[in-house]
Amino acid sequence: MAELSDKDIVKKIKNGEINYYSYIVKKYTASIYRYIERKLFKKNEVDDLVQNVFISFYKAIEKFNEERWIKPYLFQIVQNELKMYFRSYKKSLPLDERIIGEENQEESNIEDFKLLNSQEKGIFKHIIEGYSYEEIAKIFKKPINTIKSIVRRARLKVKKIY
Repeated sequence: MAELSDKDIVKKIKNGEINYYSYIVKKYTASIYRYIERKLFKKNEVDDLVQNVFISFYKAIEKFNEERWIKPYLFQIVQNELKMYFRSYKKSLPLDERIIGEENQEESNIEDFKLLNSQEKGIFKHIIEGYSYEEIAKIFKKPINTIKSIVRRARLKVKKIY
């Protein structure tokens, strides 16, 4: 049987010949697998991501322009899958007021933290004194989310010290 081009395979799949999707899977699995394997070191997760890439492409094939090359499109899906994977394992610090207050009770002398700028020190002083984020936002004339971001960055700096 003659080698089918990507364009022909996509047209056949769009015409309802779903079995031709296996040609795409066979053709690109090895290169996608190797690429993801270099980024991750857990084999079972590599298999899952490769599978997710082909599932995502299958779901999008009706909208796919058959004049385009498949490989760059698949690797864009790979990039998105990797971003979602790393984002799901990204460590995050909660911005919960109670946690900040509890962590900073033993750290009452904020002047010891040389890495903090004056604004961060001022906000931490207010937190230690028991002000809420809303009250601190009014005092510093900033949106509450900005205050939360400043507190988060300051907590990361303080965490590096300890």
